[in-house]
Amino acid sequence: MRPFANTVALNQRGGVVRRDLYAEVSTRVVAELERGAAPWIKPWSATAGENTPCNAVTNRPYSGCNVVLLWMAANAGYRTPRYLTFKQALELGGNVRKGEHGTKVYFVKQLQVADRDGEEGETRIVPMMREYTVFNVDQCEGLPPLALLAPNPRARGALGDQTDPLEPAGRRFGNFV
Repeated sequence: MRPFANTVALNQRGGVVRRDLYAEVSTRVVAELERGAAPWIKPWSATAGENTPCNAVTNRPYSGCNVVLLWMAANAGYRTPRYLTFKQALELGGNVRKGEHGTKVYFVKQLQVADRDGEEGETRIVPMMREYTVFNVDQCEGLPPLALLAPNPRARGALGDQTDPLEPAGRRFGNFV
């Protein structure tokens, strides 16, 4: 069973509409294949970390099917793989240019909620899937320069080269490294 397969949405008349988000993503990938492009084959020269789609505000890389969906969107010729929502663009003092179309991405999470039918203290897992529309920074105007720059994949956080990449492993395995 696919726990996130069907989501419920309300149409304009207040009726319930079931959507199969797996089918929507599959349809987009199949359309690219029929067009002659394999969306999972990288169409660029590889430089570690510089081609991974990430959020322009949080610098968090997208994962799962969102990576493939954003790579397909990048075929429009965007200069950098940085994306943000309409609201994030406004919060940065910019805006999405009129007439631009975004790309759907999906946030998936499993929530642990109290079971209403069970005993007190019992919980159950409830799947949650949200759909967001994101825009590439090339589709926006008035964004601050930092939002436009791709993060340096060689930087190791705020401390730069002062951090030891093996340090977390040492903590986990009792400093045997």
